[in-house]
Amino acid sequence: MEYKHTPVMLKEAMGYLAIKPGNNYIDCTLGGGGYTAALAKKVLPEGKILAIDLDEMAINNFKFKILNLKLSNIILAHGNFKNLSEMVKEYFTADAKFDGIVFDLGLSGAQLEDRSRGFSFNLTGAPLGMNFGEEIGERAENIINSLEAEELAKIFRDYGEEKFAYKIALAIAAERRSARITATDQLVKIITGAIPKRFLRGKIHPATKVFQSLRLAVNRELPNLREALPQAVSLLKSGGKLVVISYHSLEDRIVKQYFKEEAKDCLCPPARPVCQCGHKALIKILTRKVLRSTGEEVLNNPRARSAKLRAAEKI
Repeated sequence: MEYKHTPVMLKEAMGYLAIKPGNNYIDCTLGGGGYTAALAKKVLPEGKILAIDLDEMAINNFKFKILNLKLSNIILAHGNFKNLSEMVKEYFTADAKFDGIVFDLGLSGAQLEDRSRGFSFNLTGAPLGMNFGEEIGERAENIINSLEAEELAKIFRDYGEEKFAYKIALAIAAERRSARITATDQLVKIITGAIPKRFLRGKIHPATKVFQSLRLAVNRELPNLREALPQAVSLLKSGGKLVVISYHSLEDRIVKQYFKEEAKDCLCPPARPVCQCGHKALIKILTRKVLRSTGEEVLNNPRARSAKLRAAEKI
């Protein structure tokens, strides 16, 4: 299928990256290739772009796009950005440093529309997979049918901030006693049946938070982000820029906290009069307040509604 994806806050991200011809950059989340293509054009003729994605569909799709774009300075890498440092060693050198790195987290339109993945609650009868790539061994179906109600509730609560986490988990546990839950519409029906009717008329679909939490759990997205951010900073040159666009409050919280800590010279508790940790600031925060999409962009691309951009510069 065609890999459809509109990059969010592309103009703003490019501005913070301060791209110059001849510089090298990393796009940690290739997706439809919007960021990669924009970067590749601006760094010609000598600059290179390392574009990474765990989804093989994204990699294969962009191989064809490169031919149409007539760009020869893009290196495509199939893998998980949690292994960022190792991938740089494989495709560049062990001591390679970059002028900028960008993460555009979250789902693409192509992934949502792919019936074989089961990411969307709008796809009737789609399998409960929710995997970004083949290397991810767990499936949402396995989680739904094997974990105790308390464990399911914890996933829905911690990763989805679902108000009715325990009620939904109990309903799932009751339903699977008679039949295994294997399809998206089965799960949606259970969720809507467990939530009090007066809460079913909100702006967002009642299954949104549960599906979101399962996706995060299946793909270990939050732990992977925590692993990738320090690697990204270590791979930047002095003055290099890091831009992260997130779509979930938990992701944004991780980025915000990491930036806050790495922008300080000391992490000791305030009660200690003398620094004992020896920590030195690695970055300077460029976005004191989180940046959001403009109203015009949200109208043209509804996915941009929840996007949050944070940027930092390597000291």
